[in-house]
Amino acid sequence: MSRYICRFPVLVSLLPVLFSTPAAAAGFNTNFLYGDSAKADLSRFDRNDTLPDGEYTVEISVNGEWKGRFPLRLQQSGHTILIPQDDVPKLGLRNTTPPPQADEEGYIALSSLVPPDSYTLNTGQFQLMLNVPQAMLNSVLKGYVDPSLWDQGVNAAMVSYNANYYHAANKRDGSDNDNAYLTLNSGLNLAGWQFRDQSSLTYSSGQRTKWNTNTRYLQRGFPAIKSDFRAGDSYTSGDLFDSVRFRGATLKTDMRMYPDTWQGFSPVIRGVAQTNALVKIYQDSQLIWQQSVPPGPFVVDSLLPTGSGGDLQVEINEADGQINHFMVPFSAVPNMLKEGLFNYELNAGEVQLTDNAYHPDFAQLNIRYGINNTLTGYGGMIAAKNYQAFLLGSGFNLPIGALSLDVTHSDARFDQDMPRYRGESYKVAYSRFIHQTNTNFSLAAYRYSTSGYFSLTDAVQYQELLNRQASAGEISPQSQSYRQRSTFNININQRIGADYGSVYLAGTLRDYWGGQDSTREYQLGYANNWQDINYTLSAGRTRYSKDSSNPAGSSNNEETRINLTLSVPLTVSGRKVYLTANSMIKDSRYQSSNIGLSGTAGQSNALSYNVNAAHQQAGGTTVSTSAAYRAAPATLNASYSESGRYRQLGAGATGSLVVWSGGILTANQPGETFAIVNVPGTANAIVNNDRNVTTNTQGQVLVPYLSAYRKNALILDASQAPENAAELLGNVQDIVPYAGAVTLVNFRTDNRQEFYLHAVRHNGKPLPFGTEVTDGDNNSIGYIGQNSLIYIRSETQPAQINVRLTDTDSGYCRITLTPGPQSTPLRCAE
Repeated sequence: MSRYICRFPVLVSLLPVLFSTPAAAAGFNTNFLYGDSAKADLSRFDRNDTLPDGEYTVEISVNGEWKGRFPLRLQQSGHTILIPQDDVPKLGLRNTTPPPQADEEGYIALSSLVPPDSYTLNTGQFQLMLNVPQAMLNSVLKGYVDPSLWDQGVNAAMVSYNANYYHAANKRDGSDNDNAYLTLNSGLNLAGWQFRDQSSLTYSSGQRTKWNTNTRYLQRGFPAIKSDFRAGDSYTSGDLFDSVRFRGATLKTDMRMYPDTWQGFSPVIRGVAQTNALVKIYQDSQLIWQQSVPPGPFVVDSLLPTGSGGDLQVEINEADGQINHFMVPFSAVPNMLKEGLFNYELNAGEVQLTDNAYHPDFAQLNIRYGINNTLTGYGGMIAAKNYQAFLLGSGFNLPIGALSLDVTHSDARFDQDMPRYRGESYKVAYSRFIHQTNTNFSLAAYRYSTSGYFSLTDAVQYQELLNRQASAGEISPQSQSYRQRSTFNININQRIGADYGSVYLAGTLRDYWGGQDSTREYQLGYANNWQDINYTLSAGRTRYSKDSSNPAGSSNNEETRINLTLSVPLTVSGRKVYLTANSMIKDSRYQSSNIGLSGTAGQSNALSYNVNAAHQQAGGTTVSTSAAYRAAPATLNASYSESGRYRQLGAGATGSLVVWSGGILTANQPGETFAIVNVPGTANAIVNNDRNVTTNTQGQVLVPYLSAYRKNALILDASQAPENAAELLGNVQDIVPYAGAVTLVNFRTDNRQEFYLHAVRHNGKPLPFGTEVTDGDNNSIGYIGQNSLIYIRSETQPAQINVRLTDTDSGYCRITLTPGPQSTPLRCAE
């Protein structure tokens, strides 16, 4: 049963008739009612708000933009709305002159801030909607939410898990092999602090079961400095220097705390308008920004990041019809920041490399600063025992593309009897989208390191080697394998007209000091579609380093692969099913081919499946199937395959679990930032139209996919709730969580019982239709329905009810109720 329908269908059907037409003084016209009903007091229906005077927590939106929840005071039956003076700046309104004065308790009348006809109070949803001219608002960056509205969440423990089991049986020799893997991302939130642990359990037949802890730390966000603090076992970011596992403390900028327009790099555009002009900005012929500006200089600093390429065309449409154009070059490479933005990372502790006994202390500082549209400067340093490194670089946004250049100098000494090793590592990266040819260089990067250069990881590993050998000397050939000499990466995509698909090239080349073989891998491909059929043809060549990817002494460490893939959408019983086929040639010989069918089934596509048949040149035919089912508490998966040589089966589960003061909740996918949605008395309410995320019998559900520091809308659909469920009072709430928080989102429901009584006036006439009914404390609890039927909603049966009348001296009549069944009709004493 829907929770939004009116309890009085007849009354609802009459509302268009009862409601008078003049817009200036809309109200119920009682002349359409007969008898005593024409004398009923229906004034409460003339007002949108029927809340009694008092303080309420209300959501406020301004021009459709959610601003948060605020404590408001209602006076004069809601005609006067007061807001705390300290909350006024959070609405984003421009300051008025003179500023409105607050009362003795620090409240300001909303009507002194905006015109009274510009806001509407929705008491059913507890929402206040302001619609004001743009000129009355401050310029606010897209995605910005006042940090005071961020929610740190409740105290809770949580775990996200991924468990898998794999069994393979060899039919020829009868051998079995079992593998199991469990990874746990667990944590505890307490008073704003967050403890996190990432560990895994690995089992394989014939080997010891291994438990490994990857990271374990305590963290907290500090909005005032847009930074995160972390202490424990974790990793450096790898933005400038190579990422290193360490035990210690980190304080670094958290870019997620900035508005959307500050995420990534986009240029600040400056220009001059001669009149009240309309400024338009295009990228790749697409309009991405438009706004009117007054005469004089203007600045556009609120562009959202638009990827890595595409110059910006600025068009100024003057009021006199004149149109001016200019171009702003735009390409981006890693480490580029928006103008004026400062980013830093400070790490201190001891290096903790896997299987190493040597753990030197170290300190590291990274800084980046957006100097202007063209230049971003960055640098860093590392200081450790017998090791120092310094980095200096710049990112350039040029007409020919985005370019970054940096150099790192290292100074390492491993033993007093050994020479000091000094060297440099040079890196250049380039990114460019060429609109005229639809060519996208998403990244081309080259790094060269001299023979004396050591990264921090290189230095620690080499010192570990020396300690194990308990000897000193020149760098041995064995240790040279730790260090790369040069690396080249490229990724290019070329569109070929509108209907001829695209060609892509991706490649990586690495070589090493000490005579170790180089590694080369590149892939060239073509992708297109014919009607609904997608196809891809690709060719790749790989040359492995013999001592890494292939066993030493292998006669062949090179291979060439050619792949053809087809994907054909089909419709089976009204559902999309995809037929895929693939064939591969390796080193000029047929290698394998397969054909498969995949799709979804069940309500909300909760079940996904795949059936596949494959043929391998060396292994015959294999038939396999797999499926995954999104149940409420977890996502379950299973697989099975069989060929002439082996039989395989597998199973797994993924999900999340949160323990808090209100109980234990589960979700069917891993998560980092959660919401506990609490809808008292309402089971089976669907969250955000996902039928796999519904409230349990207690009216609670765990939502595991919130975005940190961003407004997340939670929308409930109670149409599938049981008949006896509580009535939902408002089905939309917005929440802005801290990263890693477990936020509690309470939805208001009316859980009172329903009572129906038949009563008449003292003279036996029906009570006036639509009249309000109150309890002994004058609280509104119901209405008079058709045929003098009283509808009451109350926690318990009231001992006394009052019916408002307009034709008596007292203004009401009274009915006294006794426990148990009532003799009807009841008499209303006047």
